[in-house]
Amino acid sequence: MQEARDKLGQDPNVRTVRRMLRQRVATMAGPQLDLDLSLAFAGRKEDLLRSIRLFVDAASTRGVDRTSTGTANVIYLALLLERLGLRREAHDGEDTLLAVEEPEAHLHPTLQRHVFAHLLGQPDRLVLTTHSPHIAAVSPLSSVVLVSEAGGSSEARVVPPGLLSEREIADLERYLNVTRAEILFARRVVLVEGAAESYLLPALATAVGFDLDGYGIVVASVDGTDFVPYARLLGPTALNRPFVVLTDGDVAEGGTASRAEPGMWRAASLLRIKSSPRHKAFKEQLQTVASTEWADGDPRPGRDELVQDAADERIYVGLHTLEVDITPLFAQEMTTSFNELAPGPRGQQAFAAAVTNAATSPPTEEVRTALLSRIERIGKGRYAQRLAARVAMADLRERITGMLSIEDDASIDREDLLNIEGCGPLLVLLHDLRQAVEGLPLLPTAEQYEQWAAAKDDDDITEGATGNDATQAS
Repeated sequence: MQEARDKLGQDPNVRTVRRMLRQRVATMAGPQLDLDLSLAFAGRKEDLLRSIRLFVDAASTRGVDRTSTGTANVIYLALLLERLGLRREAHDGEDTLLAVEEPEAHLHPTLQRHVFAHLLGQPDRLVLTTHSPHIAAVSPLSSVVLVSEAGGSSEARVVPPGLLSEREIADLERYLNVTRAEILFARRVVLVEGAAESYLLPALATAVGFDLDGYGIVVASVDGTDFVPYARLLGPTALNRPFVVLTDGDVAEGGTASRAEPGMWRAASLLRIKSSPRHKAFKEQLQTVASTEWADGDPRPGRDELVQDAADERIYVGLHTLEVDITPLFAQEMTTSFNELAPGPRGQQAFAAAVTNAATSPPTEEVRTALLSRIERIGKGRYAQRLAARVAMADLRERITGMLSIEDDASIDREDLLNIEGCGPLLVLLHDLRQAVEGLPLLPTAEQYEQWAAAKDDDDITEGATGNDATQAS
């Protein structure tokens, strides 16, 4: 670099400028000002180094100041990691701790995952804070420290060693993709079996004016029926996040008790994980209920009490499958949605008949099969997505008062909803969530809503009068 600098200094144009400056200064100041002017390029080593600029293109025309904030952050991290590497390799090397705050800022989602995967592979001890499900999705569970608000202060929670088996950890780490990793950031979690519930549950909430997103409530599918690992992950001995479970009853004519009431046995397993005092009695009663004779389509004698006990523990068990259970509420919407996706007239007629039969009488195995097999041909997720758009616009209060044969302006409590066969547990789940976060029933009367809105306005006024600027600043 020194040789190149000297060579540039001998350029004819540079020498001409230097001669002209010398002559001008000598003429102006005379011999009293003894100067020997020269032109050079960054004469001292430190000046030369400081003159080096970083560019983001091969032609060296675009500086870092002319790129995006996200790209600049990546470049900064790269420089920082190189500097840390040199310091570690020095003869008096340092033990370093790298702390990064929200590296996802201004980064494309796929780039977030790639950058974080690189950081994980570095020898540095790493502390990273993030609100990004993209980063959480590729984080080892053993590395996660969940910090949340608890009683006016912050509480840090981890997954303790030994709580989950290696297989369960592997399953959960595969499970926590970008969408499902939101459970780590949720204020409340609703665990459901599949895509149908993921679409329809938020749509039902929208239909009654209950904003799940507004309260940080995430509906997460476990893609199956094994809720136990997720209950352990979110339970009080691990991350300690409020969660509820919605599962199908899948009632059937089974050769064994477990085959007869699989949904209820899932509830029993979850009660054990929750260390519920109801667990032992629930299991004993379930054994009796599941062993009784069954009229195809109806709930078994004694099952209603089990549904009530499970719901009190925030485990909501339907009767059959979700699509079958909601036919009394959304028969027209279900038929219209199916017709849009399956244009064949014979299939449409058969589906409409199955919906009508399921909605007006106990859905036998033949009716359930006719309904579900046709939905599965077009895809349960695809069908639920189309149906959800119509469910969200339905007048749910009018339909439920009609099913209960009560006045339109009558108060509808939790017990009323639970007594609705099939979809009762689903409605009670939403009722309990809304009661917990808003203090409102699922279907408030006009008077109940007005009282709630007035009390909310009073709270806002009180907060504003007590120095909300300080609250915002903190």
